[in-house]
This record gives sequence, structure tokens and C-alpha cells, in this order.
Amino acid sequence: MSKLLAISSSPRRNGNCELALRSFCRAAEEKNISVEMNRLHELRLEPCRGCERCAADGICIVKDKMEPFYEKVATVKGLVLATPVYFGSLSAQLKIFMDRFQCWWHAKYRLKKPFVELGQNKAGFIICTGALHRKDFGDSVEAIGKVFFHNINYHFGGFLFLPGLDRKGEIEDDPAALKAAYDAGVKYVQSYLL
Repeated sequence: MSKLLAISSSPRRNGNCELALRSFCRAAEEKNISVEMNRLHELRLEPCRGCERCAADGICIVKDKMEPFYEKVATVKGLVLATPVYFGSLSAQLKIFMDRFQCWWHAKYRLKKPFVELGQNKAGFIICTGALHRKDFGDSVEAIGKVFFHNINYHFGGFLFLPGLDRKGEIEDDPAALKAAYDAGVKYVQSYLL
């Protein structure tokens, strides 16, 4: 059975990006694919210290709630990230999560021992929601997502930007946005998880 790791990086429980993420994941659940949902805001992850000690073995020295994610990302088939757009980019919570994979960058590029081999055909997807209809804001999140997935040896499986959503839970009044998230999930599941 394939497994999908879903990461909500919004500080608002049941915020727009989290609801879009749940709609996306419903497509996997309908195909009996196990989905594990995580809320980064509740974990209080420490940022990367830039100490470079991970350059020796690819292991981060910071001991916090981030540790289990390394094994999860190494073992699941798919990874979907969801973020609100803040100041034209992704949330601080998601940026901390991504930056903490600096140890994987060292494992891949310096040690030549990546934790995920390209032949494993893992794929990542990123969803973002934002108040403004600013394509460049979505482009910013997509570009960062592509770099992250490349560095951890995941194929880039797609991106969805849902603008015009500001008030918490506003997406529930926008069936077209929820359908877009679900449809993106269907396409992703068919392309990468089945």
C-alpha cells in the first residue's frame, strides 16, 4: 500500500491551506492509500543552526520533533506540502521544515549517500493559498518547492495556487477551490501513487 505524508504548515487549524490539503488527500484515501496528516505549527520545530555538523554524516544534531520526519520522508511514496502565502512566500513553519533537510543536502552532494535514491520514484506536491491574486507569490512558493524536492530526490509532482482566500475557512464557501484541490489530488495519485 502506498503512503502519502501530508504536511500542513499553517498556524491556523482548519485554515484555508489545511482544508485544501484535506481535499487533496481525499483523492488518495478514496484509493485506499494511507495518508498521514501532520500540523507543523503544533510541533515547535527549531530552525537550522547552520552549524554544518551534519556534513560529516548527513544527520542533524538538533533533537526535536523534526527527527521522525526524516524516516517518514525516506519511507513514504509521496509527500504533499501545504502553506499559506505570507509576504509573498511560504510560511515560516514550512521554511523551517525545509531548511532542516540541509543534512540531506550534505548526504546527497557531499557524502554521495542520499537518503532517497532517484530510482525510488517518490514524488512531491505543493499547495498554497493566499489572499491576493498575485501570480508571482504563487511562483515564489513553487520555485522554493521545486528546489526542496530536487534536493531530497523527490520528483516534482505538481503545484496548486489558490488565491483570493484570506478569512480562516473561507475556502469552504468556494466549492471550485476545494474541487481544484481534489482534482489535483486525483491527478497526483494516478500519476505517482498507483
